[in-house]
Amino acid sequence: MRLSGVDTVLFDMDGTISSSESLALHAAEEGLRRFYRETGESAPIPPRAEIRAMIGLPSNVYFARLVPERLASRWADVRRQVLALEIEELEAGRGGMFEGTAEALGALKGAGLRLGLVTNAGRGYFAATWKALRLESFFSVSYCIDDAPGGTKADLVRKAAAALGTRRGAMVGDKVYDIEAGKAAGFATVGCTWGYGSAAELAGADHVIDDIRRLPALFGLAAVPR
Repeated sequence: MRLSGVDTVLFDMDGTISSSESLALHAAEEGLRRFYRETGESAPIPPRAEIRAMIGLPSNVYFARLVPERLASRWADVRRQVLALEIEELEAGRGGMFEGTAEALGALKGAGLRLGLVTNAGRGYFAATWKALRLESFFSVSYCIDDAPGGTKADLVRKAAAALGTRRGAMVGDKVYDIEAGKAAGFATVGCTWGYGSAAELAGADHVIDDIRRLPALFGLAAVPR
């Protein structure tokens, strides 16, 4: 079933546009080691599967959960250490977009759809990713969680919708938070299984796809060749 009448498509960033998994996991592990050395504290580094499952949470929540509850109030110090490593990795060219992403975004934009980016990442990481991946080529508006202090991803979706002047949009993302945010704003939703979320987690989306090159077809456009 096609997404008819949609004039705007909003995207999550990590796990949807940005292929950031190895970068994010390495930065979290090494950043935590640096945090513990700096503070003189000690605690086990969470398993990679646990860290991976938390990616996509609002920035302050993510960093607070990387450490034991007794240290959660130090989340900004954890973020500082991890962010420095993430920016290093991005500036070294170790980030990237999923295969076919540029072509799919280009097809949507070329068809006249307005594109926006909304992310639970903090401003530092968001800005570094934006620059490294040259995302200004595709998106008319972009918001990170710092643009809605104390708010949620649904607030970011509504903010982007207002900026783009749409009442009929679609939200594309790889986590249940993205689907919930899109639905809260009255958007159609598309779940992406190539990122951090599973097909089961995304089952509540209007559509679930396994390759971003399939996305244009939902809007009646030709699929991007593999």
